[in-house]
Amino acid sequence: MSPTILLRSSWQTVNIGDVAHSPGALRALLRHAPDARLILWPIHLDDRERAMFARAFPEVEIAEGELLPDGTATTAELDAAIAAADVLVHGSAPSLVRAEDMSTWARTTGKPYGFFGVSLDPLNPVFTGTLDELESMVRSLGRGVLDEQDLEVLDGAAFVYCRDSITELFLRTLDLRCPVVEFGPDATFAFDVIDEEAAAGIKRAHGLRDGEYLCVVPRVRWTPYFQMRGERPTVQDIRRTAYNGLWVEHDLGVLAATIVDYVRRTGHQVLVVPEMAYAVGLAEEHFGDALPADVRPHVRVLGRYWSAPEALTVYRDAEAVVSIECHSPLMAISQGTPAVYVRQPTDTVKGRMYDDVGASGGPVEISGGPLPVLTALRRILDDPADARAKTAATRERAHQRLRAMVEQVVSCAERPAALVGASPENADAPD
Repeated sequence: MSPTILLRSSWQTVNIGDVAHSPGALRALLRHAPDARLILWPIHLDDRERAMFARAFPEVEIAEGELLPDGTATTAELDAAIAAADVLVHGSAPSLVRAEDMSTWARTTGKPYGFFGVSLDPLNPVFTGTLDELESMVRSLGRGVLDEQDLEVLDGAAFVYCRDSITELFLRTLDLRCPVVEFGPDATFAFDVIDEEAAAGIKRAHGLRDGEYLCVVPRVRWTPYFQMRGERPTVQDIRRTAYNGLWVEHDLGVLAATIVDYVRRTGHQVLVVPEMAYAVGLAEEHFGDALPADVRPHVRVLGRYWSAPEALTVYRDAEAVVSIECHSPLMAISQGTPAVYVRQPTDTVKGRMYDDVGASGGPVEISGGPLPVLTALRRILDDPADARAKTAATRERAHQRLRAMVEQVVSCAERPAALVGASPENADAPD
């Protein structure tokens, strides 16, 4: 009998990386479990994302609603999906975004659940640093830094695939009862929904020729969610805005130096693009008159927030992608385009995923200034065939791990819950 898999994902739409998680996971599941019935249980979808799923995944059902603590679903469609599903899969995410849903699912259904490529940074936002510094600190933390709900949910999971090895290292120090705690890449590596028409319009409007342009993705150190949501800033938002102001010239200066070097070496065009909605204004403010006169005519800024399929298609046709955001390089790699990920110290441990899949273009710590970024990009430009071969190998490694993850999901769906792992309420029972 074919399994039914319920995917809890689609966290938000103001970040094309978060948009890409769900279609990436669905593509991996469809590719390696073609007979499975797939149901997406989203947190938030806009009309644009709904249209994408309808076009690219007509066989996938969508069940919206919330699961209350007593196990009651707020919609009939979600109630039916929960009743039908054999396993609940928490999609790729920066944390245990919906730990309470996993706990309620296990307590009220007795069916297995697991995590499909998540990060868990026990230091951020209190402590920041390079990936090596964070890894050193993580080794000595232990179970005391997580709340009881997270520990119970991790203990009771049938599988926890960590999208970076620092998360895996941390979870292994906790002696979890979960039988499978392993590295498993972000599902964005499998994202493949393209939009040829929209991408052609962007390239035409900005004078971009396939294989002869660079995409650059800016970011500030703390994401201004209050700004994108139209909310009044909290005290923490005000502090973080001030911190962003302290570092924005340095960080975007690294990108500006990269743009100058690229244009002068190649004579090609540069398109500055957003991964998150707020970055449109950021790019328009910082990449224009400040650039040297000989470089300025080669640089364009995309003046709107674009869709994930548009971005994926434009990245596919680029010479390379250089990004301070974490997911645009993953999207580029998924299409075979070499990419450089430039990491800020306020970002989480997720950046280690690039080392874990053997990506040659990152992570590059921004604290090193422009030179390491220039060096990484020059390697791509000096030997593009080798860069593309290495990118293809990185993609293949990620896809092989995703295949193993899907096989584990299907295996859990086909086994009785009692044989998969302990439920959260029995997390303290003997092995």
